[in-house]
Amino acid sequence: MEDQLEYLVTKSDFILPGLVIFLLVFWAGFALLGFSLFKVITGAANFFFDRYILFVYQLNYQERASLEYKIPFYQNLKPSLKRKFECNVKYFIQKKDFEGRDGCTVTPEMKLLIAAAATQISFGHFPTIYEHFRKIIIYPDKYFSGSTQRYHLGEVQSNGVIKLSWAAFTEGLRIKNDGVHVGFHEMAHALKIEDSTLHDMEHCFMDKKALHDFHSYSNDRIRSHGSQSFMRDYAFSNSEEFFAVSIEYFFETPAQLRKNEPVVYDYLTRILKLDPLNHTNPVLT
Repeated sequence: MEDQLEYLVTKSDFILPGLVIFLLVFWAGFALLGFSLFKVITGAANFFFDRYILFVYQLNYQERASLEYKIPFYQNLKPSLKRKFECNVKYFIQKKDFEGRDGCTVTPEMKLLIAAAATQISFGHFPTIYEHFRKIIIYPDKYFSGSTQRYHLGEVQSNGVIKLSWAAFTEGLRIKNDGVHVGFHEMAHALKIEDSTLHDMEHCFMDKKALHDFHSYSNDRIRSHGSQSFMRDYAFSNSEEFFAVSIEYFFETPAQLRKNEPVVYDYLTRILKLDPLNHTNPVLT
């Protein structure tokens, strides 16, 4: 008996570490298998969900014609991507509460065009409906904000509300090459909040490193900003406005932005997974 105890004590220096290693390898394998299974299930769920919404959410002929007439980004898409764009627009409309203020009557056309702006800048992350934002308030023109005590053309609030001046929004639609589009601007702010809102199903979908590097670069540009710049001065207010204004130029004047701000253009293609200069197939994989 004593010989057996002595043997176990002698060998314990080898048995215990071996047991620990075995347990670590076992649990690591189990975790890896579980993660792999989770990825497979998630991928399958996303595949069938995408097919489901493509079947359920469809625009009518008049709505599609309106997009063809007013949204150049949509006009140029190949048919399969047009179908996805239409689906995301309809899905967005169905999930939002649109409200008119100061005498503004919300029409189906307003909903369609606002949803198209939201869909366009997030199209590389289809489907994206800005789940955190439940209400869109539309004013006929600029409005006075109680929270900032200033007049605004648009505003995004962290409590899930987006506010827009319809006059400013339609001006952005009418003039397509000046780098000013209040719809793109406010939806860019909303997209950033959506990406960082962890309790929503839609979060952390943008490239974290590209986003971090973009803001580091924008802060450097803001500190060194002089009187001459391709983008308007408002971009240099802070890094969030730099992001939103950059997105306006990215979609309205992509060739000029790539020529004058190649670093900004490259970051945005990575963040948004889009290249608007690839007109028929702008989605990057």
